[in-house]
Amino acid sequence: MSVHNSLTSLFSDIADSIRAKTGSTEEIPADDFPEYIEAIEAGIDISDTTATASDVLSPKVFYTSDGTQATGTIASKSSTDLTASGATVTAPAGYYASAASKSVSSGSATTPATTVTVAPSISVDSAGKITASNSGTKSVTPTVSAGYVSSGTAGTITVNGSNTKQLTTKAATTVTPSTSAQTAVSAGTYCTGAITVGAIPN
Repeated sequence: MSVHNSLTSLFSDIADSIRAKTGSTEEIPADDFPEYIEAIEAGIDISDTTATASDVLSPKVFYTSDGTQATGTIASKSSTDLTASGATVTAPAGYYASAASKSVSSGSATTPATTVTVAPSISVDSAGKITASNSGTKSVTPTVSAGYVSSGTAGTITVNGSNTKQLTTKAATTVTPSTSAQTAVSAGTYCTGAITVGAIPN
């Protein structure tokens, strides 16, 4: 603390202190000291501060409305914090100073079983062997290439397979009428020729 031997020295130091606070270079009469001192800002009013720790980036320091020093809690994040699971990318909460991205690896898409309708195809050879392709409906599992298939992408389902059945054959013949019922052609028989019913004698 300075010791002053005269009022002139005291007033000079007071004027210097006032000028140091206000940035002024002008002469300050002693009678004006109260006015100049009252005009000096004692500090900044922070009573209207609304920020909380969750609003400020960590580890930045700030002051709450009551003047309490606090540290921000918002974490800084980058692309290295992103995680991917299948086609889903998860970005944890935090502050990203720049754009962040994550590559998604291709994988196998789910291919549920599907029922398709197949048009029948039947052929018969000369020995009475009938070959019939699958008909009606068939449950199949479509095959999808690796990767993620865009919505609306069409694929192709191929259904293979056939069934065969050997029928009894019957050559051309003439059936002679009688007074009793008779079977001209048995069920499940493939006729290789005409079956003729003879005329009834007069």
